[in-house]
Amino acid sequence: MEYKKLDKRILVSWRIVRLISVFIIEAVIAATMFFLSQRSFFEPYIFIAYMIIGIITAYMLMALYLFPSIEYRQWGYIISEDRVEIRHGIFFVKTTVIPIVRVQHITISQGPINRKLGISVVNIHTASGQFGIEGISKEDASSIAEGLKSKLYSRLKSQDK
Repeated sequence: MEYKKLDKRILVSWRIVRLISVFIIEAVIAATMFFLSQRSFFEPYIFIAYMIIGIITAYMLMALYLFPSIEYRQWGYIISEDRVEIRHGIFFVKTTVIPIVRVQHITISQGPINRKLGISVVNIHTASGQFGIEGISKEDASSIAEGLKSKLYSRLKSQDK
C-alpha cells in the first residue's frame, strides 16, 4: 500500500506557526539583549552573545522555510482494514502502527490557523496515547473518522462471534 499525502495547505499552517514562534523568541532575545547591554559586566561577552543569537536566528529561519517542505515529503498515512499507519518526522522518520481494535475514540480538531485554511487534525485516541493525522481537509477528516468508526465496529462484532 502507498502512503496518502497530507493536504498542501498544511505547509502554510506549519510556516505560520513557526513564524509566530520566531517572533516570540526573537522578542525575548531582543529584550534580554537590551537588558544585558545596559550592564557593564556584559560588555566583554557581547560579541559571543551576538554570535549565539545569529546561530539561533539562522536555525529558526531554516526551520521556517526548509523544514516544512521536508516534513511534508515525509508525512504519510495508511488506513487499512486492521490498522492505521502514520509516518512522520524531519531527521528521524517515525512510523506508528495503531491496531483498529485498540482505538478508543476519534476526534477532529482545528486551531484558528487551520480553521482559516480549511484543514483539520484527526486525533486517534488509544489507551497508550493520542496519535494525530495532521493537514486533512475537513471533508476527508469526517470520512476518515466515519470509516475508522465503521471498521472498529465491524472488527468488534466479528470478534464477539
